[in-house]
Order: sequence, then structure tokens, then C-alpha cells
Amino acid sequence: MRVVITTILLAAASPALAQSLIPPPPPPGIAVPDWALPQSPTHKQIAPPMDFHRATITYNKPVGMFENQSDVGAALVPGSASYDVASKTYTITSAGYNIWYQRDEFRFLWKKMQGDVSLSANVVWTDINEFHDRKVALVIRDDLDDDSREIVAAQHGNGMVHIAWRAAKTGQMRDVEYRATHQAKPTDKDWTAIHAARIGIEKKGDRFQLWVSWQGEPIHPEGAPVTFKTSGPFYVGLGFTSHLPANALTAKVADVVLENRAGAVR
Repeated sequence: MRVVITTILLAAASPALAQSLIPPPPPPGIAVPDWALPQSPTHKQIAPPMDFHRATITYNKPVGMFENQSDVGAALVPGSASYDVASKTYTITSAGYNIWYQRDEFRFLWKKMQGDVSLSANVVWTDINEFHDRKVALVIRDDLDDDSREIVAAQHGNGMVHIAWRAAKTGQMRDVEYRATHQAKPTDKDWTAIHAARIGIEKKGDRFQLWVSWQGEPIHPEGAPVTFKTSGPFYVGLGFTSHLPANALTAKVADVVLENRAGAVR
């Protein structure tokens, strides 16, 4: 089996590439701004208006190792989250147009930390055929506002993994993207996406490193670290967005490691 990893560097936020899957329509009776609809063969996604914000809703519900949970950007449909002790698995449900451009909408399980951080987890999609651009993110951000400075390591439903960051409040996201595909036989014309077995992010001072295990091999650094400056306490945790403004989807996140030091991603 031949495996290829492709790296794509985007200089700045841009509309998503044309998608191969058509997103489901919003539920009836919910008004969705045109800009919030995802990219599709019949629709071009654009950034939200610069003055558009929704206040984040925090629920005062600790879950697993996390102090609290919030709907950052208050998606049109509320999210939810739970933790199963036996399987060490978080179940996260969320709508939300995206974690991108200059504002976000996602369910966020978080705790406040400072200093160095190691965070890693396995992403398990409850239905592999659901909307392909949904994403689970390992998030480090300044605050709970929808336009917060942040850096994330995320795994998308189509297999793409990226490290992305918003360097200034209300600024645009930048990212480095990775896709792994395999070819079952050298004569095959088709390539199949590989969904990473595990992802992680490590903060060591102002250097943030993406970690990936593509096929169950030991988790390892992927690409060069990103310089991103933080000051004071920040919010660290798990995020999930369906990339659909009013359609809630679900992901499971298992075997989470979160330690207040560098060098502990595993």
C-alpha cells in the first residue's frame, strides 16, 4: 500500500475549495444568513460581516477533566457534551458555521491554564458519511469571544488535518494543512483518504507543534512549529463544529491527554 502525505500552506484565510459533497439544507423554520452556508457546487461561502457577532453562551456544566463548556459564537442550534468514564470518551454535539475567518461557532469544553501545554486525542466520527468538512479541534485561545485570538489543531471529516491560528482579535485565520491518502495497489487509479488515528498540539513557550499519528504509528511532530504569542491564562480544550450553521452533528473524542507541560503528547 502506497501512502502519500500532501502539505498545503495557505497564506491567509480564503473560501473553502469547491466541495465534493452537497451539505444538507438547514432545518425548516430557522433563518440562516447566506454567508453562513458552507461552500458547495452551488454556493460560494464568504466571510461573515466584520461587525457580526453573537455572544458566547457558557453553561456552568463541568464535563470530564474540563471545568466548563460553552457554545462559542452561539450557533443557531445549541450544542451539548457528555463524558463516559468507562470508555474515556467525550461525546460532543454542535452546529455552527465554522471555526474560520474572523469569528467562530463551536461547542467548546475547556479549562483555564497557563504555561506549557500538551494536548492529544483520538477523533471518532459517529457517521463517516456525514458532512465532510465538520471538524474536531484541540483549542488554545485567549478568551471565549467568537473572534478570540487562538491556535488549533483540527481533524476534518474528510481526513484533512491542520494547524490554524488567528494572530489578532477579529483577524483572519491562517493554516497549514495536511492530507494523507493511500493507494491499495500500484495499478489503482483511485486514492482513499486516511483519517488520522490521533492528533495533538504542544505549546512550548511561544512555539506550537502539531502532532499526528496517521495509521497508528507512534504520534510524531508534523511540519514545523508555529510561533504564536500568549500572555496570561488562556482557555484549553476540545472543540467541535458541524460546519453547518443550523444542523447539529456529533463526534466522539477519546483518550484525551492534557498536561500542563511540554513533552507529554502521546
